This record gives sequence, C-alpha cells and structure tokens, in this order.
Amino acid sequence: MKISDLFITPHHFSKNLSLDQARKLFQESVDQVEIEVFTYCNRKCWFCPNSYIDRISSNQYMDEAIYLKILQDLASINYQGVITYSRYNEPLADKVILERIRQARKILPQAILYTHTNGDYLDQEYLIQLREAGLNTLRVQTYLGNNEKFSDEKIKTRLIRQIEKLNCSYQFTVEAPNTRYMAALDFAGMEVTFDARNFDEIGVDRGQTIKMQKQYERISPCLVVYKHMYIDYDGSVVPCCNIRSDEPTHKNYVIDKVTADKSIFEIYANSSLADWRRDLLTYGKKKKPCDTCAYEALPETDELINGVTEIARLCGITNS
Repeated sequence: MKISDLFITPHHFSKNLSLDQARKLFQESVDQVEIEVFTYCNRKCWFCPNSYIDRISSNQYMDEAIYLKILQDLASINYQGVITYSRYNEPLADKVILERIRQARKILPQAILYTHTNGDYLDQEYLIQLREAGLNTLRVQTYLGNNEKFSDEKIKTRLIRQIEKLNCSYQFTVEAPNTRYMAALDFAGMEVTFDARNFDEIGVDRGQTIKMQKQYERISPCLVVYKHMYIDYDGSVVPCCNIRSDEPTHKNYVIDKVTADKSIFEIYANSSLADWRRDLLTYGKKKKPCDTCAYEALPETDELINGVTEIARLCGITNS
C-alpha cells in the first residue's frame, strides 16, 4: 500500500452532495459491493455471530426488486468492480443464487462476481452451474465442526476431501502451520480457491461480538468505509463486513436502507458513512466497535502516517 493508492477527497466527508456528485464519488471510490440475497446458514461456527443468532430455522430473502435496483444503480455507472454474495448466510444453500448471479451478469457484464462458501453444498455439478451462471471467483472456506478449533492435520484432511468431491486437480499455494492453508483448483473459466484459516490467530472479533484469543488495539486507518458497500438481506446498509443489522448491539451502526426511492449513491455519500470515514481516516485510537478490530489494518510506515495526516489536513479533518 502506497499513499498514491489512496483516493480521498473532501466529498467523502460531506453529506450534502447532489445525486450526480454522489454517483461520481461512488464511481471513483467503490470497488466492492457485498449483497446478502438471503439469510439461511447451515452452520453455527464459534467464530461467527451465527453461533448465537438464529440463521437456521427460517430463510428470509432480499426483495428481488431491491436487488435489481442495486444492480441497475451500478449499471448506471458502468460498474466493473467486485460484487460478492458473502454476508452472514451460506450463499450456496439456496440455488436462487444461480438466478441472482445470472441477473448480475446480464446487467453488469464487466463486473467481477464473487462469493465465499463453506463448501457443504458444493459438488462438481453445482460448480459447473455456478460457472455457467457467470460467477468469476469462488472462495471455499474450509471449516471443521461448529465448536472445533484449528488443527493442522484435521483441516488439511478436510480441505483435501472437499476438493476430491469436485474431481479436479489442485495445488497448495499457502502452507503455514497453525495459521492458514490455501489451495488453488484447476477449473477452467472460474477462479476457485480453498482457504482454511485459524481464526484464533488471524480472525477478528466481528464488531466486538466474538471473544478472541488475541487482544488487539486498532491504531490503523480503515479504508473499507471508503472502498466497499455492504447491504444486508432487508436492504440495510452497514459500514463494513463485521457489522450486521440483525445483531442487537449493532442496531445503531446501521447506516440506511436501500429503497425504490433511495439509491446506493445517496446512501454512500449523504449519510453517517461520512462520519465513519472521518473517524477512521488517520492513525490513532478508534471508537467502538472499531477499536479492537484488526480487519484490513494498514502498516505503520512513515509514508502512510504522514500521507494520511496530510490528506486529513487538506480535507479539513481535525477530529480523527
């Protein structure tokens, strides 16, 4: 990361932009939009708030009209960034995902369509269906049981068994004992990777909802609130992937809702997201729930520290 990679302007901290200005700011800033098209997850993993929030007994779907509204908004700026379907559901648990991917591919032909999955529903036929629907990238997260902690032997065995179901060759790309294993699948037309992480070592506390083994104090800026947008199944927009609208302690962090009359551009530019961006711009202690979050932390280099300090000065930010 270099300071020249940062695109931050005074408009990021204004809440009074015209629709055209908001659209332009979004177009120049956002490279990933995460959409939760339904709620169901078949797991209750210990490192996820689904361990205590019920995502199993029912499945609530995003209103298709809202989903299409989001896509049409993005089409109006010829969006070519990432759309990911990975919030707090299991994206492959319901094959409505295939139709949602097809819709996105038709409306946004240049976008990069991406999702995570726990792999429980994935087989060779489903993999081919995802490719044919238009998915570009699939990241299979290898997990053990809901309450099991990371074990090198068990996690590698589980990862290899997941791959064997797909009848494809593969290569390990990361082998870091007690931390992470990754493998790349040989599958033409779609990037498929498997990722097994030790969440005790490299996990985050999900907006202070999960007690982690390692304590962390955040000093780094956070660029997520500049570059990404996260939309829950009911249209609620939240600041980052670690905040969710159905977590009671996060209710006050919900930014707004996408509706037929409110675009994602207006929400991005003219909402409390501007306050989050202001608070997370520079190096220094952060407010809750960000003060213990290690997600996407930047290195503490002189170039970045001096650079973001100068950006803050030029943007008139004095209270970060």
